[in-house]
Amino acid sequence: MKHHRSTPVDNAFWDPLEELSKVQLHALADWLLLQDPAAIERCVAFLEAETYGCWHGRARALIARRLKHCALSQEQQARAIDAILKRLVSGRFSEQFKDQLRLVLHLDAERAFAVARGCEQDSREYVRRYAAWILAHRA
Repeated sequence: MKHHRSTPVDNAFWDPLEELSKVQLHALADWLLLQDPAAIERCVAFLEAETYGCWHGRARALIARRLKHCALSQEQQARAIDAILKRLVSGRFSEQFKDQLRLVLHLDAERAFAVARGCEQDSREYVRRYAAWILAHRA
């Protein structure tokens, strides 16, 4: 039985993450404003997902900014941090990645600093640049 899809939030909840449109992604990010646990879980799953659809990088940035104001479980925090730091180390990230890194700094700055220190000698200049940006946030 197929679920009835009447609103962008419904679509954002049921559609595969890689197929979400810009409208659905906006609805998903807006859903976070309600502090709904299902929205938080769905958005953490989106942060974890390796999707490359239109507007997905910008949606991750918006979601990361909004997740800083949500009550994430320890497990959700760990999943978000792992996914974002994995992107840094792999060098596979897109526009507005600093918003994702700000979420990591908010959730676990010491871990962010440790991973960034490990990236200081990376062969890719852009990874070293982002690592230096993280390390510049040490108090």
